[in-house]
Amino acid sequence: MYGNRSKELWLLIGITSACSIIGLLSGQLTGSLLAGLVIYTAWHLYHLAGLPAIISKQRQPGPGFTGGLWADVMQSLDLLERDNRLREQQLSLSLEHFRITVESLPDAVVMLQPDDIIEWSNSAAETLLGIPAATAGGQRLSASVRDPLLDEYLQAGDFSHPLTLSAPGYRPATLLLHVRSLEGNTPLRVIVARDISQQYNLNESQHDFIANISHELRTPLTVITGLLEQLEPEVTDSKTGRRITTLMQDQAQRMRELVADLLVLMRIATAHEDTQDELVPVEELLASIIEEARTLGKKSGHVLLTDIQSGYGLRGKAGELRSAFTNLVVNAIRHTPDRAEIRVSWRVDESGARFSVSDTGEGIPARHIPRLTERFYRVDSSRSRDTGGTGLGLSLVKQVLDRHDAALKIISAPGQGSTFTCHFPPTRAVSLAAAEK
Repeated sequence: MYGNRSKELWLLIGITSACSIIGLLSGQLTGSLLAGLVIYTAWHLYHLAGLPAIISKQRQPGPGFTGGLWADVMQSLDLLERDNRLREQQLSLSLEHFRITVESLPDAVVMLQPDDIIEWSNSAAETLLGIPAATAGGQRLSASVRDPLLDEYLQAGDFSHPLTLSAPGYRPATLLLHVRSLEGNTPLRVIVARDISQQYNLNESQHDFIANISHELRTPLTVITGLLEQLEPEVTDSKTGRRITTLMQDQAQRMRELVADLLVLMRIATAHEDTQDELVPVEELLASIIEEARTLGKKSGHVLLTDIQSGYGLRGKAGELRSAFTNLVVNAIRHTPDRAEIRVSWRVDESGARFSVSDTGEGIPARHIPRLTERFYRVDSSRSRDTGGTGLGLSLVKQVLDRHDAALKIISAPGQGSTFTCHFPPTRAVSLAAAEK
């Protein structure tokens, strides 16, 4: 490359020298040097004008491109072309790997251009959505998938929650459909649809079974409780009779609480996501919950300490939030020794809203914490029987928080008590003063 520059320098020196000699002999030194400069410039302009055709392979470089600076230009273009070919090969290989990978997925994948024009789809999209992979490219999605629910979902443009729909493809299935926009400066979107038929049908069966059992248990429990109330005066003189009826009443009450928790859990699980949120004044809600909790803990001497920030509420479902908050407070009373302190806190800041319940009970070993929100999971079965727990409280809390875009954080250690914190995002926290305006 440096040799080509030397050649270009010698060419310039040669032209200058020749023009100088001609100018001295003719007495027109300036004009001769100017003419040489024009010839030198015209030479390079001529090659520059032909460069686009050479780059686009419309013509081959002539002899003038084999030496001087133009040889350097051609060498640089050759290197750039080789690099581009290599990158194209790598990109083509990566694209092929991507296509093979997506084709092997059991989920339907559809890439959409603006106006929901299909750019590309995999073979699973044909099975689940009825989109023919060979002929669907360039067609509108609505022409291949005729589903009013999907059309409405795409037109609404809110893809924060997935869509559950029946598969419009060749076989019956229940699909969970996500829509995501690709990162970067591109208008493309990707639809991913997964077959959740087995999970969906299992959940539906569980819901139906639990709901039916819960409803069927209410009548015999009512009868048993009524008979026990009638029997109690008859056995007041018998110590054994009083003990048996008291035990039966306790177990009947525990069964009633279990049925009630199951019904609440099923009601929340089957509630529609599109039900209208309301403004929940949390301070008033907690005042009612704490008053009930103090009545519950009065016999055991529990002390409830509160730190409630005024002026803020939550956007959500008041009944569900009341169930969740009540469960956390009642759990603390049940699992804390008599005359112990329980702290209830409600605070709002720029990170969102937090409702916390802290107790000074036995604490929970770390290995149990990840599973506490599972239905019927118990850290200690014997302790749960003693305290009257149903094993559904924290499952209900988690389900309510999921529906309110919130998270449950549990901090606990054996012998150090426990703190349960519900963290709501800033979008859920509402200033009551601002809401009244």
